[in-house]
Amino acid sequence: MKILFAYDGSDGADAAIAKAAELLGHTNDEAVVLSVWEPLTVAAIKAARFGGDEIAVPLDAASEDERSEKQAHELAEHGVEVARSHGFDARPVAVADDRAIADTIVHQAKELDADLIVLGARGLAGVRAFLGSVSNHVLQQAHRPTLVIPPQGG
Repeated sequence: MKILFAYDGSDGADAAIAKAAELLGHTNDEAVVLSVWEPLTVAAIKAARFGGDEIAVPLDAASEDERSEKQAHELAEHGVEVARSHGFDARPVAVADDRAIADTIVHQAKELDADLIVLGARGLAGVRAFLGSVSNHVLQQAHRPTLVIPPQGG
């Protein structure tokens, strides 16, 4: 089985990997730990869509993007360590978000021909709850099995 873990480094993402291992009971399943990073120009366009008319992109956007990409790779590597500690044969993947994070996750799952998408869910409040979460959008858009692990302790 090939599993795609959508990984953001949160406690919920770590818990999702652990719970998937517990539920699946498999060892040595092939896994990809996906970390998605957002280029500044994409973030600025999204902000303009919801905010104002001006798109503010710093002059050093390229160096900021390089830093964000490096952090995403480091995050994916950390997720691989977590996945391996739970028995998965994991490798890291970090990609830039050129649309929406949920779309990027679904696209990568298709590209990798993943048998299962696993991600953690976070409790949302206010406007974010109204607009929907990444996990909710992945559930709606993915045409493959998806396991969403809710926050623990609630």
